[in-house]
Amino acid sequence: MKPDRLIEDLTLVPLPQWWENPWLLLSLPMVIGLIAYSLRRWWLQRHPTTPTPIIPVGPPPHEAFLARLNALRSNRGLWVAHPFAVDVSEILRGYLEARYAFSVRFQTSREFLELAASDPRLNADHRATLRDFLGRCDLLKFAQGGATESELAALIDTAERLIRECAGLPPVQKGGNP
Repeated sequence: MKPDRLIEDLTLVPLPQWWENPWLLLSLPMVIGLIAYSLRRWWLQRHPTTPTPIIPVGPPPHEAFLARLNALRSNRGLWVAHPFAVDVSEILRGYLEARYAFSVRFQTSREFLELAASDPRLNADHRATLRDFLGRCDLLKFAQGGATESELAALIDTAERLIRECAGLPPVQKGGNP
């Protein structure tokens, strides 16, 4: 074998007879695929893809957020529309993030509503209430809209009602007691 004729010499090497068998050429990819499928299945059983649910420690999230809403409600004489809208929106967004593991506190309202529209855990009434609530808060936060004290109280009532419904709590009676 001469170095300058190496390729020509290799083309003259005859293939074994069994290599030219059409059954081998058809079954070889199937055997390789079956081995790959078996290895993948073994790997997925060894390393499950579903994460184990994290059980939160401490009180349920709705208690802390309802307490924050009550604290905001108790400062009724100090309400100013813009900071009030920021606070009440932050409370509701924080609750939804804690309850449903959304990452919504740093999303725009439109991004959040698109995420909520595809999530089956929120029903159509909750999505509609959320859309109206965030629209009113955005009007106060970004358009510097004005609001009466009763409109601001309605924002707190809406946030509280939504938190209670999502948590499965009974609605608040007119006197303020559940």
